[in-house]
Amino acid sequence: MNHIANPTKILLILLSMLSFQCFSQTSAIDYRRSSMTLVLIENNNLGAEKERIIKAYYENPFPEKYNNHIISDKVFDPDKMTLTTQDYLNAGFYKDTLKSAKDFLFALKKPFNALRYTASDSSRAVQEPTAEELNNIYIQKYINEKGLAKQIVASWFNLKSDGSYDWELIKERGKYSASAQKLDQAASAAQSTDFLMDFDLIGNTYTVFNKMTFYENEPVARMLRDKAKAEVAKTLAGKPEILLTKAYEKLDQAYEKMKVGYTVICNNYLYQLVWNDSIAQKAKLDIFNAPTVNMQAFNATDLFKMSFVGKSTVTSLVTFKIGETRTQDQIINLQVKRTLDNALAKLQKKYVQFRPVSPIASVGPVTAQIGLKEGVEKGQSFEILEQGFNKLGLPVWKSIGKVSVDKKKPIWDNTAGAEAKLDDKGVEIPSPAFTTFKGGKNAQVGLHYIRLIK
Repeated sequence: MNHIANPTKILLILLSMLSFQCFSQTSAIDYRRSSMTLVLIENNNLGAEKERIIKAYYENPFPEKYNNHIISDKVFDPDKMTLTTQDYLNAGFYKDTLKSAKDFLFALKKPFNALRYTASDSSRAVQEPTAEELNNIYIQKYINEKGLAKQIVASWFNLKSDGSYDWELIKERGKYSASAQKLDQAASAAQSTDFLMDFDLIGNTYTVFNKMTFYENEPVARMLRDKAKAEVAKTLAGKPEILLTKAYEKLDQAYEKMKVGYTVICNNYLYQLVWNDSIAQKAKLDIFNAPTVNMQAFNATDLFKMSFVGKSTVTSLVTFKIGETRTQDQIINLQVKRTLDNALAKLQKKYVQFRPVSPIASVGPVTAQIGLKEGVEKGQSFEILEQGFNKLGLPVWKSIGKVSVDKKKPIWDNTAGAEAKLDDKGVEIPSPAFTTFKGGKNAQVGLHYIRLIK
């Protein structure tokens, strides 16, 4: 006997299949995006699990919304570096001595700053950098010693030690024929335009330095539990013993959940390759002016530089369900991934030029595969982007409209180790692998993209 299937169930199955097809195709879309290099600061702040943390860091997948820009030096240990007086002078320290009482009072107002006295009677002194300023001095020394800007430029042009180079990476990442409406113009532009002038592509090359400090949760969790128990004991003094026992049980349960894993503080320093018209013109005349590069001139030039954009600090805490067991490797892998995701999300919110572009996955309503991992919040505004062309025929993003995150729909929880959401009966609530937006009536899949406004 044939039975007629539940029509609602059939509809859900079809929708899930359609959604899978749509997002499978969307995830494969290749489009112009910023390029980035990640550098780990490997110092003793990583603690006893340093080797595990470093391993987890390098096994963590590269953020899919950026191009992975390869250089030869992606790690350094400031504990193995020695700063010279010239390094301090280059960073703006030690240039001026403090002589008057007013100078000393002003210097001492700066938090966490120390003075280094240069006279035996303490009448003269120079300002020492804060711990935070010291990090920047170490990073700048690394940038200078490793020739980071030159490494990045050499990578863009696939520059070899014999001076040979090519334009293939710029062509590949430039997507000079990515717009369906501009294929003919893009094809001719890719043949005739000077790629050095693609400031939007080459100029959006970033390096993020990550400095993580790991703290074990257990000692802190134990201290908080014991302190809470002492307070509860005072509050419930003279009350029935059963009340105190139950209160202690709840505190012990909270302790069991909080004690596993680590709390990580991650300082992130964002640098950008300086690439503008004057640099591109000079590079064209002095460096890339022949079939091969004069490597002596390239190595000697001071044309290429990195610019400090800014920094952010995130704190990441990973806890587990009571009774849930994970290996130390699993705990650290999750901790590192979540910390780095949070760090990038904060930098993206803080610095406009660093914000990534995401393809629109579907329309009616507009959706995109971007979520909590990227710091998406309800009500946030995004601009709709379409690829256009500047007067040189090079692709540029053009804003054609706006959408906002739908406050009535759930934001995709794509964070590392995200727990499934359950209803009142303990049944898992299906969560779509996308975030829904309001607006964008004329948006089209494959043609339009979104980027955070605020």
